Amino acid sequence: MSDVIVFKGAVTYPITLDPTVWVFDERKFDLNTYTGEEDPSSSKQMQYLQGTGMQWDKELKEGAQLPSERKSLAEERQVLDGDYGMRLDPFITNAAPLPEATHVRLHRENADPIVLPISEARRAILQFAKAGKPIKEDGPVYFYLPEALLKKEAPITGITALEFFTA
Repeated sequence: MSDVIVFKGAVTYPITLDPTVWVFDERKFDLNTYTGEEDPSSSKQMQYLQGTGMQWDKELKEGAQLPSERKSLAEERQVLDGDYGMRLDPFITNAAPLPEATHVRLHRENADPIVLPISEARRAILQFAKAGKPIKEDGPVYFYLPEALLKKEAPITGITALEFFTA
């Protein structure tokens, strides 16, 4: 099993993903609470921006204060438990598929490759943690389309590379 996923083929920037470090990424979300919302990061970002604006206004009026108590150990450990996923779209955007690329081939370790249109792959969610641990068996990620995740269908497993090409 490979611990990384390679983006290759018709891309401007071939990249290598290491899902074992995504637990520290702010874009991750808990798959147990996933509701099918198209872009949960946009609402979180909006909440963050609104909170930041309110804090800015408060500090202008009242002056800065020391941060309140640190998160409890239980709250910090909760971040390390659970099933987490990340959207594939930002990584596809970073790889910058060439304009002529229309499809992506998911190369798998012990199975035949699967071909999807790039538009479908952009919707995908990659599960990188199960019960707070990196996915080792058939990993390093499980590939879900949003509707498959909501229906609790089996994921596409054993992905080693994403190859972009023209069909």
